[in-house]
Amino acid sequence: MDPSAGALVVVAVAVFMGSTLNSLSGFGFALVTVPLMAVAVGPKEAVVLSAIVGLFSNSGVAVRYRADTDRPVAARLLAGSVVGMPLGLLVLQRIDEDPLKVAIALVVLATAGLLAAGWTPPPPTRAVDVGAGFLSGVLNTSIGISGPPVVLLLQAKGTRKASFRATIATLFAIAGVIALVLFAIGDRYTRSVWLAAVVALPAWPLGWLLGATLHRRVPEERFRVLVLVLMVITASITLFSVFTG
Repeated sequence: MDPSAGALVVVAVAVFMGSTLNSLSGFGFALVTVPLMAVAVGPKEAVVLSAIVGLFSNSGVAVRYRADTDRPVAARLLAGSVVGMPLGLLVLQRIDEDPLKVAIALVVLATAGLLAAGWTPPPPTRAVDVGAGFLSGVLNTSIGISGPPVVLLLQAKGTRKASFRATIATLFAIAGVIALVLFAIGDRYTRSVWLAAVVALPAWPLGWLLGATLHRRVPEERFRVLVLVLMVITASITLFSVFTG
């Protein structure tokens, strides 16, 4: 069944918000879009839909700031991610929708809690880089939110802002292509997914432009608080939809 007009509006708003955060920081697209899309079109469709539109957003950031990318770290993250993504797809195919919604919400809330607490793990090794990439890959194709392990890793490394944004966007852009291929192999594309993607895609450049403007005007600490607030709100919406549906 095709998504309703209201559901398409929610998807477009989610894409706009996610693109804005992505353009501003290099991450945050899936953290915002997947929980909201899960309410509108279902969690499994949301994972695939976010991957389609997110490829545009992440690729734009990666190309624009490619000179700032930490290529060795990005390569190790990608190596782990490639191994983890097929396992994530298996999880997506085997788990029912409500547990998947709860998993999405818990990942978002856990990440927000760690970031709010200012927790920093010990300085990571190269093996930890690969491990973080593996976890990111599993999350990418299972619940569509691949950022938490990578965000925490780059924070632990003390990665400067420009390199943080470019490196994480580069990883997600390349991993996004691989994820879309795996979704095709797993027959995850539906008419409703393509319809929602076509309708929502125009919201991406609008969010991109706003994010680029905010990047120049919003202090980094204020943006960090904004991201945390949005993460909690979106996760709460997802949990609400599970227990009231």
